[in-house]
Amino acid sequence: MRATTIRVDDEILSRLDGLAQSAGRSRSYLIQEALARYLEYETWFAAEVTAGLAEAEAGDFATEAEEAAFRARWGLTDAR
Repeated sequence: MRATTIRVDDEILSRLDGLAQSAGRSRSYLIQEALARYLEYETWFAAEVTAGLAEAEAGDFATEAEEAAFRARWGLTDAR
């Protein structure tokens, strides 16, 4: 494993240290976990955007019935 240096606001560092202490983990462990989660999410998000754009370019849009089912599933009202 390699080391790196970053600059962190005092408030964030204080919160990080508090969480590390209460979790019984090191500051380094929490930073590594946070970065791993961030990278996992951003990688997923970029892939979803790319896939969505490809579907849109291909004209693959939801039907009105699919949209209505989605809205009903999540309890959304019709915005029209």
